[in-house]
Amino acid sequence: MNRFLILLLLVSISAQSQTELNYPEVVYGKENISASWVSHPDTKGGEDTAVLFRNTFEVANSKADFIINISADNHYYLYVNGQFITHGPQLSDIQHYKFETLNLKNHLNQGKNIIAVKVINFGKRRFLGMQSIFTSLMVNGVSENAKIINTTGFNDTWVSAIDESYKANEVVWRGDGEKAIVGGFYANNPTDIVNMNNYPTHWETLDFDDKDWKKVEFFENASSMGGSIAYLLEPRNLPLLSWDEERIASIVRSSKPIKTEFPVLGTLTLAPNTKTTFLLDQQYVTNGFPELIFSKGKSATIIIKYAENLFGANNEKGDRNDLENKKLLGYYDEIISNGKDAQKFIPNWMRTFRFIEFEIETKDQELVLENFVNHRSRTTIPSIAKFTSDDDMYNDIFDICKRTIDICTQDYFLSDAYYETMQYVGDTKIQGLIWETLSGNAEHTKNAIRQFDHSRDSDGNILGAYPLRSTFIYPTYSLVWVDMIADQYNTSGDKEFIKTYKDGIINTLAGFEKNMNDLNLVNKTPYRYFIDWYTGPNNGSGTATKNDGLNSAVVSLHYVHALQNASRLFSEIGDERTASNYKNRADEIITSVYKLCYDTDRSLFAERPDKTIYDQHTNIMAILTDAIPENQQRALLDKILNEEDLLQATYYYRFYLFEAIKKVGAPELFDVAQEPWEQMIDDHMTTTLERFESVEKPTRSEVHPWSASPAYFYFNYLAGIRSVKNDFEEVEIAPAFGKLNQIAGLLPTSKGNIEFELKRNKHKLSAEITLPTTIKGKIVWQGTVVNLKAGKNTYTLKSSK
Repeated sequence: MNRFLILLLLVSISAQSQTELNYPEVVYGKENISASWVSHPDTKGGEDTAVLFRNTFEVANSKADFIINISADNHYYLYVNGQFITHGPQLSDIQHYKFETLNLKNHLNQGKNIIAVKVINFGKRRFLGMQSIFTSLMVNGVSENAKIINTTGFNDTWVSAIDESYKANEVVWRGDGEKAIVGGFYANNPTDIVNMNNYPTHWETLDFDDKDWKKVEFFENASSMGGSIAYLLEPRNLPLLSWDEERIASIVRSSKPIKTEFPVLGTLTLAPNTKTTFLLDQQYVTNGFPELIFSKGKSATIIIKYAENLFGANNEKGDRNDLENKKLLGYYDEIISNGKDAQKFIPNWMRTFRFIEFEIETKDQELVLENFVNHRSRTTIPSIAKFTSDDDMYNDIFDICKRTIDICTQDYFLSDAYYETMQYVGDTKIQGLIWETLSGNAEHTKNAIRQFDHSRDSDGNILGAYPLRSTFIYPTYSLVWVDMIADQYNTSGDKEFIKTYKDGIINTLAGFEKNMNDLNLVNKTPYRYFIDWYTGPNNGSGTATKNDGLNSAVVSLHYVHALQNASRLFSEIGDERTASNYKNRADEIITSVYKLCYDTDRSLFAERPDKTIYDQHTNIMAILTDAIPENQQRALLDKILNEEDLLQATYYYRFYLFEAIKKVGAPELFDVAQEPWEQMIDDHMTTTLERFESVEKPTRSEVHPWSASPAYFYFNYLAGIRSVKNDFEEVEIAPAFGKLNQIAGLLPTSKGNIEFELKRNKHKLSAEITLPTTIKGKIVWQGTVVNLKAGKNTYTLKSSK
């Protein structure tokens, strides 16, 4: 990957100067809300629709704060005096429905102003993470001067119109017809079909004539004090998303010769009555809201397709830089031109792409494509970690892992950027740790833990993904939620955080206990014990067996892992009785797993007592839970990395494999475990895959954060930088290196940035480490321990062993 080219393509010009006033601390709570939810009087309910709202009002003092709350169902886009401000609300559920709080004063003029809001309902095929009641808008004035724009539906000055140009375009992924995507399950939003002939151009500007628009209609009260008939509101708890202009690369392939370097260097004019197809290659995967400006072309059809990769004749992917004889298969937007100048199209939901293909058919008038840029979307918490080493393969792997995490950290954690965009528990455990490493900020992770806590059912199950309008239950993910709380405590040392969730932990573990049988192994459940995307004849759709997980050793050991974590957490808050109960229960299960599933002839754990299936996963979890004596763990680890007949841990579960390598202190095995990522680099991927390629389950998502775990272990294990007290108040730096000899980088923390350069030569370590004044620490090298001081530290350490 040409890094200079990436910098050239990214023009970091932020069009958004707005900030969320309630982040990081709530200043304007829900008690200030006196507005109501309103809608267009012709809105029926959950149909796909775009409703446009306008309010023209006078401002006596444009220098005064003008503070509002705003929210909508499903999603809104806010404009003030024709300028785009932000979009939202932050994703949550009906019982914790988010509102943004903004100060609009810098966008207002003395005298007359216009605030305009587009509200989208994506209809019956809306994103599975998006809960909804009714297409509606709520705008509430917080400052006294802003109350004039309160939505009430009775005596306010809001008017609205249904945007007749818009129709939701369902992304077809099942059924007998032609599919829009390759790879199956699609849970993201539909795309757009827009007929510009029906579009009210400039509707968001002050001079637009809205005399024929209808007065808004009351839907429900917005107050959430003590309850609500509709949404229980609470402030946004994460920053607004970015809206940064990113240049899109020029044409790399076309159906006919194209002389201009559109969109980089100029406009593209297409003659009347022609069909033209051309392909753009961004050269790296990105995401956002692409904006097309075009003129003329009356009745021309413009189809814009987006994809992470191209496909060969048999839907194979191969080298992502090899475009020869490959085609784009992916979701698309469709626009019909009205023939006017300066028409603008921006999709109503985020698009993810490396490749974009235009399919254009003109009618009797030439069409002029004038500009095409991307408005990049992601959290505005900075991701500033840096890592370099003496091995370019590691450097390239870090780059693709970081890009994946950056793309998929929005105002919640995305499981992937293209197909599902949901916040899954198992994925988030890994993504949260990596994100905190890249940013030094834990707020996204804490938000996810809290949202998962909201999802618990009466049996103690945490929903597999949340927020969610469906019901995905993976009982193993309920256990992972407990592990996430332990991860947070391990870094932060915050006992109040444990206390916040202690009742939930008890409920969740008690619920899982109901799944255990008389063998102290798991029974079948109505749900699926997801472990990994196994491949091969024993694939059980996420479990290693085709018997619904009955007597699964690895699932039973995941329960042990959660019990052990819970035992430590309750001990930390002084509840020794509960801690002891959890420890004793974990020991009982370990005894049964060892007795029933350990194969003394093979010196391996089988996946179940009949000893017909052997996998890496069970043995990895046996190491992590000490189900095998500590002095035998290294031999077991060597064995599972060398016996090829075992079911293999894929990208997701290799997080736990890396943890096992770290636990037994075998850094020389890290490179072996990382080998699958090398193929991604060889294939010129710029983000990380969801799963291993196989005939029965081809790879699908190419922007999948659960596969980005090397980036976490580069810092936490190879460089060996870990918080040992109160969220990096004190650190330990104990480099393991693996195959590397030089490691350098920057690790952001809540206490400031740690800069480091580490070099080893046999048993000697040269270290240059810069600590903020707020951090104390020590460096550990082969038995030698040296205290670090604030500022720059330069040491040469020799082994004391």
